[in-house]
Amino acid sequence: MYQTGDDGEEIYIADIECAASKTRMIPLRDRAGDGRVNPRGIPCLYMATNDATAVSEVRPAIGAYVTVASMKCLRELKLIDCSVLAKRQFIYFEEPERDEMEKAVWSDIDRAFSAPADRSDDAAEYAPTQILAELFRSLGYDGVAYKSAFGEDGYNVAIFNIDDFEVGRCRLFQVKNITHKIEPQPG
Repeated sequence: MYQTGDDGEEIYIADIECAASKTRMIPLRDRAGDGRVNPRGIPCLYMATNDATAVSEVRPAIGAYVTVASMKCLRELKLIDCSVLAKRQFIYFEEPERDEMEKAVWSDIDRAFSAPADRSDDAAEYAPTQILAELFRSLGYDGVAYKSAFGEDGYNVAIFNIDDFEVGRCRLFQVKNITHKIEPQPG
């Protein structure tokens, strides 16, 4: 924040946190990094179904500021929803029937899209979900929906064409705490 002095000079007063501009809420066309759905160089719009999920997905530190934008869809889209069997885990001791096997595969696909990634992960770790996303795109889908690994009721949506959405209101959030539910594992 600056104030103009009596002599017309700008005087620095303080830094004030504010929401990022609307233009920064859409991926840069020429600087897209690797993501769960998109390979490097091909932008994809990642969104969440609620504010808490959107903030959690960027894995900020306590005290960090995160801008969340509301998005307006500009046309009717066809999404593939991989989250239908998100909470189911399938274990078989003998070969299952085809429909049971299909449910298990879709559950695994959702988990693959949902698995938290670290910025230090090798880009090759994204290859399986990027290949699936490209298959979905080739079949006429506009994006992929999948369960978020953060929170019970959060979902993510990745849209292939970043021009399908318009940025609405941008709001600034500050991370006040981070809660992890832990469970000891055998061994």
